[in-house]
Amino acid sequence: MKQYFTLLLVLLADIALPAQDFNIPVFRGELAQKYNYPLEGTVYAYSDEFREGSLEFNGKQYSGLMMNLNAHRNELQVRIGTTGESMAVKRSLVGDFTIGKRNFTALYGERQIKWLAQGYYQVIHRGKDMLLKQIYKSVHDRSDLITGEIVKVFSPRHRYWLVKDGKVMGVKKESDLTRIYRERRDEVKEYLKHHKGGDRDVNLSVIMELIEEEK
Repeated sequence: MKQYFTLLLVLLADIALPAQDFNIPVFRGELAQKYNYPLEGTVYAYSDEFREGSLEFNGKQYSGLMMNLNAHRNELQVRIGTTGESMAVKRSLVGDFTIGKRNFTALYGERQIKWLAQGYYQVIHRGKDMLLKQIYKSVHDRSDLITGEIVKVFSPRHRYWLVKDGKVMGVKKESDLTRIYRERRDEVKEYLKHHKGGDRDVNLSVIMELIEEEK
């Protein structure tokens, strides 16, 4: 049964948490449901670790929150102090947010971009054009050879999307941008010649900055 976070007295009894105000709209929602079966890998975008970040929620900005993105359920979660519990933030009220050094945006309701599925996306670049990373998880069952127990295995998957002039285009690799931005092809090729095989998120971010740099 879904639980609603309406009482704060028990949580406020945790004396170790004076810095965080839990009586804010972000914490008025549903408790994130826990997984009641054994799993391998992580259901979160990058790791199980909750990191400090900021969140635009219902038009207001909140900082100092411990957050993580459940990429399996496409659910933004905010940790409730040291209780081990977390809130599943109401999607329709979320705007932009950060988790650690990574930037994200919520594309739900009026914020949805045509031709893109509703969801949370990592923002790789935002300028004249926008490059987004869609993170999700594939799931399959594995039987433990010793115990015979069924384990759910979560594997990371992702897609990149370029939003340009109101159109959405898939980007599979860095070199795809030379096809889309022909006028900057030489600069992009020169960059890739020295950074081939590097971190794709970093490469795509740098290339987009290079493309939008004024000549």
